[in-house]
Amino acid sequence: WDYDGVNENILVDQKVKGKMRKMLVHFDRNGFGYTMDRATGELLIAEKFDPSVNWANSINMKTGLPDRVATYSPEANGEDTQTTGICPAAHGAKDQQPAAYSPRTGLFYVPTNHICMDLEPFEVEYLAGQPYVGAEVNMFAATKDNMGNFIAWDAREGKIVWTNPERFSVWSGAMVTAGDVVFYGTLEGYLKALDAKTGRELWRFKTPSGIIGNVNSYKHDGKQYISILSGIGGWAGIGMTNNLENDTDGLGAVGAYKSLSSWTTLGGVLSVFSL
Repeated sequence: WDYDGVNENILVDQKVKGKMRKMLVHFDRNGFGYTMDRATGELLIAEKFDPSVNWANSINMKTGLPDRVATYSPEANGEDTQTTGICPAAHGAKDQQPAAYSPRTGLFYVPTNHICMDLEPFEVEYLAGQPYVGAEVNMFAATKDNMGNFIAWDAREGKIVWTNPERFSVWSGAMVTAGDVVFYGTLEGYLKALDAKTGRELWRFKTPSGIIGNVNSYKHDGKQYISILSGIGGWAGIGMTNNLENDTDGLGAVGAYKSLSSWTTLGGVLSVFSL
């Protein structure tokens, strides 16, 4: 499935199941949010943080292994056979976009991908300097006009507290403040501010290009500032940046994000706002 578990691990201290724990929380590309005791390695919670995830039913709490669904397993179905409707797609329910944690609300704020794929593996020979994928991939929205969600997650219970749906994947990093405001950017180019407790949108600003960077905050002469670098690119923007047109180009991303060019343009601008 290409679900490399390389996403960040967030360290927090919270009470879980009646006991204070030194926790490690991880939102994996495979679509499961893991809560672990970082002192003992014990797996406490493992639940889906995107409702479309279907490649596995659950995680075995004793072994940590997934209960895989053969219907959505390219390995089970074999080479040169297309497996359809796998969720999430190859870039995972969350890729490199980092989540944020608020000690005030006790919640995690997670940018997610809500995308599925059809995948057909084939044997490929390794040649130095050449792509080494061995699969043809088509990606598509898990829900019509909804390819991403920005969610608030309770890692103590493994559940979504609120969801803010987006037309495209939420590919920017999240940032939450002590004023209970959470910021993130969209692929269309909007910088958004939400109420960290309820998810209600408080403010938005259209930047010149899609946002895949991380929101920053800093203080100067007693005033707080928010900054964001906009400029579409990466896996989601590979069709626009490399002039690719076939749906399977970019490991299937071109087909999934084909309409993105109707919503934003290429560019690179640093926008700074004062609070």
